[in-house]
Amino acid sequence: MSEPGSSLTRGMLTGVTAYRWAAWAWMAIVVVVDREELERPGVALVLVASALAVTVADTLLLRTDADRLLRPVVVGTELAVAVALSVADPIAYVDGHSQSLGSAWPLAGILTAGIAFGAVGGISAGVVVGLARFAGDVVATGPWTDARTLSALSTIVLYALAGGAAGFAAARLRRAEREIALARARAEVAATLHDGVLQTLAVVQRRTDDPDLARLAHEQERELRDFLAGREAPPEGLVLALREAAARFEDRYGGRAEVVIAADLDEPGADVAAALAGAVGEALANAGRHGGAGHVVVYVEPDGDEVFCSVNDDGAGFDPSTTAEGSGLTGSIRGRVEAVGGRVQVDGRPGRGAEVRLWVPTRG
Repeated sequence: MSEPGSSLTRGMLTGVTAYRWAAWAWMAIVVVVDREELERPGVALVLVASALAVTVADTLLLRTDADRLLRPVVVGTELAVAVALSVADPIAYVDGHSQSLGSAWPLAGILTAGIAFGAVGGISAGVVVGLARFAGDVVATGPWTDARTLSALSTIVLYALAGGAAGFAAARLRRAEREIALARARAEVAATLHDGVLQTLAVVQRRTDDPDLARLAHEQERELRDFLAGREAPPEGLVLALREAAARFEDRYGGRAEVVIAADLDEPGADVAAALAGAVGEALANAGRHGGAGHVVVYVEPDGDEVFCSVNDDGAGFDPSTTAEGSGLTGSIRGRVEAVGGRVQVDGRPGRGAEVRLWVPTRG
């Protein structure tokens, strides 16, 4: 069922209402143009009038109480008129007329069912109206041919696809709307906390002489930053190891280390995760010990059959082409990574920080 009061849902219903009016206008034009083919004009007028009544009533509901458009009785009423249009069309016309009464207008009810009840509801509504159209074709006189069978089945399939697509799109759009709202709320909370709680915790860490109090304030600051960044889920495996390495960097060197993990990262094998976490820990230690970095970002994402990891700091930097590698880079970083089949690339410029890029296979 749709979320009441959603501006997104109201926007979708507004679009369907515009379509409903356009479809009804086309149906009225068809009746006027094909009036010579009407066998029972009274039946056609009742059907068109019923569709107009639903169109007007739904428009008024959209303006006064849009949520009621999604109630089963309202959706069911429109679908009932759509079924009547589909079944009674051959009763109103003589055989062989070119344009059916129920060709376009019934789609509005099917789309509304999709918005109200999701993809399954939209598909079900499409099948019901499509079967009604099939029943109308059966009622019509004249020889039953393969072409009529294919036409009836095509109508059922197209109606069902339209209803399912409407439901699927509505669900995805609502999910996006919720994520945007959550991000906005998180940004507002982040701004409030940054100006208050986080700054207070930073002051406590700088001024207190109690190491336990400083450590507690530091842990609380880190947890709050993780929450505000959307990383409140309990870490495990590689993620946990990287955050522990970042925490050690912050504890030992006083800087700030961010760990950013791509959402689609699969957990690598245990040996690969251990090698990567160990190499990142050494890269962080180099950033703090030799570079004097105050801020380091550890970024991890999948890269085909590999895991890519970047350790980027804002420290003193160096020129890799003129600086000999120390034992930490050679043994603790290259040694670990190459032992599991990975590779290492080091980049940096004096005064502009350094970046260690690591690639390791997903499975060692």
